[in-house]
Amino acid sequence: MKKISLLLLMILGCSAGLVAQINVLHIDNNSSPLTGDGVFYSLPRTVVAVTVKIDRIENYKGPYADFALRFLGLKNVVMANSVEYKINGISISTFAEPDPDQYYFIQMGEKSGKGEKEAILSLGKSGIILGTLPGSAQHETPSMPLAQGISAQEDPARDAFGELFKYSADISVFEKVDTIIRKINIDTMTVERQYYKRTMVEKSPEQKAKEAADFISKIKENRFNLLSGTQEVNYNRETLEYMDDQLGHMEKEYLNLFTGITIHKALTFTYKYIPVPNQINTEIPIFRFQPSKGIIDLDETGGKVVTIRVQRVGHTNAVAGYLGKAPKSEKAQGLSYRIPELAKVSVKLDENTQEETQCLVSQLGVVTSLPAGRWKVDFHEETGGIRSLEIQ
Repeated sequence: MKKISLLLLMILGCSAGLVAQINVLHIDNNSSPLTGDGVFYSLPRTVVAVTVKIDRIENYKGPYADFALRFLGLKNVVMANSVEYKINGISISTFAEPDPDQYYFIQMGEKSGKGEKEAILSLGKSGIILGTLPGSAQHETPSMPLAQGISAQEDPARDAFGELFKYSADISVFEKVDTIIRKINIDTMTVERQYYKRTMVEKSPEQKAKEAADFISKIKENRFNLLSGTQEVNYNRETLEYMDDQLGHMEKEYLNLFTGITIHKALTFTYKYIPVPNQINTEIPIFRFQPSKGIIDLDETGGKVVTIRVQRVGHTNAVAGYLGKAPKSEKAQGLSYRIPELAKVSVKLDENTQEETQCLVSQLGVVTSLPAGRWKVDFHEETGGIRSLEIQ
């Protein structure tokens, strides 16, 4: 990910060479703009990505399915074209994005002497603060390239539609020869003449099925002769394996004319959910699943509702209680940071739990600030929490 490092001039004590006091203002609709130069940064919020893997199963009836039992004794064959869907797996992951409710403005002072130093403020590509140490930008992690809504992918390697029942395209007509006898009377003689009438007649499905079944029997016989050495030809191993594989493939293709074909396609859908405090411990619908249609929108009827639920573990309750009792200070504040909350995220299909995991959710935790003045700090980009802090 591209990294952005901004060089900000901050007042340093001439004797100690430390970063002087700055003022950080939380930006909202009621904030009054501060005078002077400065820079904006944001804290991250956690986005939950729910990835659903779907198996699309397409069943195609073979052209000779009606004769499978009669000619080959096969019972378990596809008797109708159909499409069905199955959920193969659900996975949960998280990534960070700027929190629109956690933007801040850093008001910078003026340098009062030549002995003052420059400090580095490292920001991510999206404006999330990384830290004020020279190596802060190296800790930046790439964001997950996820668009809100649904994305689907099909596996073209498993799509064999172009090869369906290719042997059903064999010659479907045959030549019919009729013998016509004409009697010609000449005086007291009768002469018979024979004529042959040739016509092309289309084969019936039963005739085609019978020919295919006979050909399957012939292939099986040829494979047996090949493997048993009836030809008395000393084939090498590679040649023997190649011929057997080709005969086996041909046999399978002809069997498909009776049994039908089932094609599996892999589909992947990704949903984005942003946990908010007022939806904690609540099952939130994200999509519907119907075996005959797959994933459908929530406003459609039918199918089973898939929900997501986020539960706070409560690790930051003590910190929140402590900060709530502390008196508010009118002094200038330093950089704000987050203490993320550990949460349990579960995705359910009706009453059946499909996937469950624990992760840190930034916006369910606590936001507080460093004291104004001497600070050197490195942040976690994923949570906005402090990675390392140098106090001078």
